[in-house]
Amino acid sequence: MLRTTQQGARRATHLAVAALAAAVMIGLSACAPPPTGGSGSTTTTSTTSTTTTIPTISIPATTLAAPSFSASLPSVNVSYLGCGGTYNPPGITINGPSVNIPAQSLTVTSGVLPLPNVQATLAAASINVSSFRLSCFGISASTGVVFEYGAATASPVTTVDVVNGSVNVGSTTLTLSGRLRFPGLGNLSVNVPSFSVTVPGFSAPISLPAG
Repeated sequence: MLRTTQQGARRATHLAVAALAAAVMIGLSACAPPPTGGSGSTTTTSTTSTTTTIPTISIPATTLAAPSFSASLPSVNVSYLGCGGTYNPPGITINGPSVNIPAQSLTVTSGVLPLPNVQATLAAASINVSSFRLSCFGISASTGVVFEYGAATASPVTTVDVVNGSVNVGSTTLTLSGRLRFPGLGNLSVNVPSFSVTVPGFSAPISLPAG
């Protein structure tokens, strides 16, 4: 009878220990952190957007004076009252054209930017060239000579230096045409064949307000 009682007590103790172990496992499971990765996990990514602003500059409408340049006129045949001769004009100096830069806004992608739509305009004018003397058959006449030329335009390659605040106008070619007039020979005029002249390049400062 005593043995049976002792066996029952041991069985009850084993059951109590098993129950306590199960309770501890359940508690640990409830306190464990949620799994990471795998099926059912959630990942949050934060993305920051960056906006880059490209600077611009405003070019004001500007007119610049190109430097004077030299020109060589072609020879012409002169005939007056039956007398004829050849006139070889000397080299002359012509005032430089006006260089017109239109107002515009440019995106600054480098230190030197191209300037489009620039035009060099040489206005029509007249220049006292030299004198000319014609003698034949008892006729002797001397006269001053005036070169009258028409307007001419060209589009020089032009850039703006945004670092130094200057405009660089490249050399360009103008085509001139006109006539030589001889006031002392009854105001005789002789057409001059068209010829090309080169206007040298130059640089000039320019105001560059922010765009």
